[in-house]
Amino acid sequence: MPVVDEAFPQALFHLTLHLMPSIYQPKTAVILAAGLGMRLRSVIGEVPKGLLEIQGSGLLERSIQLLSSCGIAKFFVVTGFQHQILEARLREQASEIPIDFVHNYQYASSGSMESLATMKNQIQEDFLLLESDLIYERRALELLLGSDQPDTVLTSGQTNSKDEVWIYGETRSPERESLETGRIRYINKQPSSQFTLRGELVGISWLSAGLFEAMCDYHAANKPRTLQYHYEENISDLSREHEISYLKIPDLVWAEIDTESHYRRVLNEVCPRLLNRERSKVGAEFA
Repeated sequence: MPVVDEAFPQALFHLTLHLMPSIYQPKTAVILAAGLGMRLRSVIGEVPKGLLEIQGSGLLERSIQLLSSCGIAKFFVVTGFQHQILEARLREQASEIPIDFVHNYQYASSGSMESLATMKNQIQEDFLLLESDLIYERRALELLLGSDQPDTVLTSGQTNSKDEVWIYGETRSPERESLETGRIRYINKQPSSQFTLRGELVGISWLSAGLFEAMCDYHAANKPRTLQYHYEENISDLSREHEISYLKIPDLVWAEIDTESHYRRVLNEVCPRLLNRERSKVGAEFA
């Protein structure tokens, strides 16, 4: 009988993990859609921001379709303000995609971390975390998933949106000419003299099950002072002890739509750039 090295199966597993990373990419997405959207009421009225339509598609609908096209098969949407309207509209718009809705009953008095924490007993795997009021190019998902690096926050160059959240940290050697990776040290809207500015928070992250558990535990332990607290603040706090990375795509085309001025900027600047990117990609594929 041939002798089999007991370490061989484990070595083979790690070799397979290295050669076929896409198998281990997250297949689940959590989208935070509980906010009141007060600064966008002049545009959208009394409905959630994620239902805002840009060129005929709702923001949430568009995001879910892009995620699905990149291999995401399981969707959770955390609701709050006008949740019945959001759920009904989304079921209609994305009827072919199963979506689970989880309600944050404290949406009116809490920040995005409380919304994320409602998922604690719902999810035990890696997942993509997204904000509901984003418009972005598919490349954002492709490059984040292709990084094969959990606990990574997507970052861009400066958008000049006037509502930026900045990421500070330490850069590593760029993996490719157009990308930069590094370790997060601080996230805030305010400048930091202690750390180097690396880019702007996009609102799309790849969280491991372990980091998510740590985020929820930290939030629960500090809840009396952290109810009005956002997930990016939690990541910033945990980055002191946990290695959390950023992936910077300097020329990423994207926008968050929080205000009427953001909405006008998207219509006048961002949508034409997205269309040009899509045309360039199609042209390159047929060249």
